[in-house]
Amino acid sequence: MEKSSARLKVFAILVLVMFAALSTRLWFLQVLATQVYAEEAQNNGVRSVAIDALRGQIWTEDQYGKPNGQPLVQNRSSLEVRVDKQELEESGIGEQVLGELSAMLDIPVKQIRRDLESKLYFDYQPKPVAEFVDEEVAFAIRERQEHFPGVQVRNASVREYPMGTTASHMVGWVGQVQRAQLEQDEFPTCDGSGPSTRCYGPNDLAGQTGLEAQYEKWLRGRKGFQRYVVNSDGERIRDLGGQQPTPGGELVLTIDSEWQRAAEEHLEESILRTRQVFDEDSSSYFKADAGVVIVLDVETGGLKAMASWPDYDPRWFVRGLKRDEVCYLGLNEKCSGADKVAPLLNRAYQEVYLPGSAFKPFTALAAVKEGYADLGTGYACPSEYVHPGDESGASFSNWSSQDLYPGSLAEHLIISCDSSFYAWGSDFWFRYQNDQLGENNEPLQKDLRAWGFERPTGVDMPGEASGFLPDAEWGNADEQKDLFGQGGWNPGGYILTMIGSGYMSVTPLQLATAYGAIANEGHMCRPHVVDRVMASDGETQLRKVNGQCDRTVPYTRAELDYVRNALTQVPLRGTARSAFYGFPLDEIPVAGKTGTAFRGDQFQDTSWFAAMVPANDPKYVVVAMVEQAGFGSDVAAPLVRRMIETMYGIESDAPVVTQTGQD
Repeated sequence: MEKSSARLKVFAILVLVMFAALSTRLWFLQVLATQVYAEEAQNNGVRSVAIDALRGQIWTEDQYGKPNGQPLVQNRSSLEVRVDKQELEESGIGEQVLGELSAMLDIPVKQIRRDLESKLYFDYQPKPVAEFVDEEVAFAIRERQEHFPGVQVRNASVREYPMGTTASHMVGWVGQVQRAQLEQDEFPTCDGSGPSTRCYGPNDLAGQTGLEAQYEKWLRGRKGFQRYVVNSDGERIRDLGGQQPTPGGELVLTIDSEWQRAAEEHLEESILRTRQVFDEDSSSYFKADAGVVIVLDVETGGLKAMASWPDYDPRWFVRGLKRDEVCYLGLNEKCSGADKVAPLLNRAYQEVYLPGSAFKPFTALAAVKEGYADLGTGYACPSEYVHPGDESGASFSNWSSQDLYPGSLAEHLIISCDSSFYAWGSDFWFRYQNDQLGENNEPLQKDLRAWGFERPTGVDMPGEASGFLPDAEWGNADEQKDLFGQGGWNPGGYILTMIGSGYMSVTPLQLATAYGAIANEGHMCRPHVVDRVMASDGETQLRKVNGQCDRTVPYTRAELDYVRNALTQVPLRGTARSAFYGFPLDEIPVAGKTGTAFRGDQFQDTSWFAAMVPANDPKYVVVAMVEQAGFGSDVAAPLVRRMIETMYGIESDAPVVTQTGQD
């Protein structure tokens, strides 16, 4: 009995001791160690790492959805080596690993160390040190993973171009997001406050030109993210899960891949052949340094082809530019002999030109609208024209040194007479002067703006130029005193504008859109390259891009048909007859207009041809322009013929350059 009582006393004492110990420990944790553990807890935090979304592909209309369809732009994997700096340092063999990596990747150790110190990534993120790694190297690292602690081989997504340089100006290229972009509202920056599927960090990619830039928000998709718990030293403690990224939308273009490829090939061939032709006026061979071909669907505004030369290879931007490529692209002003023709420029809509006589259909209709010309009267076509009352003796020359036979307005379009257009320019001047119309109230400029000149067409591409129409407000400005003298705006401004010369300018796309309105009974369509945006599943349509053909020009159908019918004679018996010799015009009638734009003695003439096909029921407008190439009938017209033959499957051995000496 006494033994049991003693045991109970011992047990009670042990319980009291244990309770006292627990109470003391609890008091210590709650009172004495509170600050210590609070600081440790505070030093642990949750960090989020963004996971990039797969960028959307870009397809031509004729390739999208086909079993063997080939996109213009898609994604491919790049084997990328990344190094977890934390794990590497903890391994104790970091220097040895860096030495082996340097030898395998052919990258100096110093460069790898610099990459590991990069501030573009968090310290707890594996940092990239090499991309486009050979499969043999990647296999060697993976096979001996225990010898490469902290080293990872990952598949990264990069842009690929199955059709090579085709449509390079349209699709553009992707690069590291620029500071200027991050200052724009559509590029929200990541502030580190939490996961965001839309924000941009300094190491993110973004479209820089072309469709890649214009449709960035659709192509980019939504980022995913992965959460980690890390301590104050940036060491990972555990994963907390996250969210998978959503792939970007896919662009389906209005472009026909075969027409686009043919436009680029015909354009380059035409330019190279033109350079072999001797120009007697300049006593040198034609430079033919740049050009454009456009095919426009007149009923929808969809662009079926849009070629600009010189071009570039977008694959250069994927692997990184070499010095000679940087110089060729004009990205470094210090390059000796750097190419001055700006191959990154899409001349179809980003550059302006004098259109020459290809502009006459629109000034002719303006003369009809204002009552200076009609559709039935005959007009003289002398070799020279002098503005009435001009005592200076200045004269304006026709393209022909001989007086041509009088004829109707239609006939003057067919033979491209300049003199009658000069006279109508004088009429516009007298109207301005006698009626004291004042600035911003000149009928010629108003009539031409109705066709969309001097304002962007609204094409869904970035950086569109506007063109220019000289007027009294501009001509009377102090800046133009060297051009017009103290008297200010004078008749020459109107006279030269009437033939697409002087100080005016248009983009090739503006001209194509205006011809589209003639072909489409006066309805003007906003040109566009993208037809629709599709989700990555290939079934859900995210956006439909419309041509908006609801704007009309202020002319009757009879007036528009009169001009179009007149232009059908240009390839038959007018200035383009040599270029279309042997073409089946009875089966596929073509209505077109040549143009030769004089740019001053320091440049050779710009060659133009604009066509509507088939002329009896136009479906397409085809425009070609070649800089410093001479007459429109010699270069641009044969180029348009080649393009039309491709479109309609016509076999031909017609020359790509002729020599007629006609406007």
